[in-house]
Amino acid sequence: MKQLSSKITLLVILAMLWQQPLAIGQALGKSIKEIITKSVAQVSVDRLGNFFIVQQNGVLKKYDLNGKLIASSKSATCTLLEPWYHPVIFQYDKKKQQITTSGRNFENSKLTKIDPAWAINPQLVCPTNDNKLWLYDEADASLKKINPLSGEVIFEFGIDTIQFKVKPNFTHLREYQSLVFLLDKNSGIYLFNTIGKQINKIEKVGIQNFNFFGEELYYLADDYIVLYDLYTEENRKIKVTEKNQFVIVTDERVILFSGKHASVFEFNPTKL
Repeated sequence: MKQLSSKITLLVILAMLWQQPLAIGQALGKSIKEIITKSVAQVSVDRLGNFFIVQQNGVLKKYDLNGKLIASSKSATCTLLEPWYHPVIFQYDKKKQQITTSGRNFENSKLTKIDPAWAINPQLVCPTNDNKLWLYDEADASLKKINPLSGEVIFEFGIDTIQFKVKPNFTHLREYQSLVFLLDKNSGIYLFNTIGKQINKIEKVGIQNFNFFGEELYYLADDYIVLYDLYTEENRKIKVTEKNQFVIVTDERVILFSGKHASVFEFNPTKL
């Protein structure tokens, strides 16, 4: 009878452990660089692992994976920075309603004004993998795919605003692996397919930024880096020891942004 009781106890313990989120503090390696920054407004990363900081004062900075400053630029306002898809850095300025594209070190900048025919209030604009644009029009809560060369609105769909308990504050827009992602700081991240169907929602108030690592979307939540699998919808979590505002994850580094400094850590994803 004691043997049966012990087996039941063991099974209960194993079941409890199985249900716990994966939180592996040792997944972060040693800290290899501390960077002093001004107040950070947003961060991003390119395919090579170079990461970007947009400071509150409008200064844009690009660092290599070891935290060495490569290039910098100045922009009065930068609503959205996207260096991922093309061999250019994409910037959108909501105030001026214009797109700036430049070389990998902010050189040879080119300005493109948003056509008023596209949107009444173009809050967010981002590039796509097929050289088009996604645009979020705050005036009618719609997402539009646009061909910037022809000026054609290729596709448009409205977002169901009934689901929002408070007025949404959309701060980031991104296309990745044939999905469209829209971040509302008041409720979470919304996932749409490219024909306008909302397929999922990551419910979490206060997410400051998100990005992608392979087939996972990642973001900060409390004291964890959460990696959300886009296909299985499973979560993995990495424990972090202090309050952070932003995070960048690559296959070699994790960069955590807290206050006016950034910490660059070694990272081995195979240890997750």
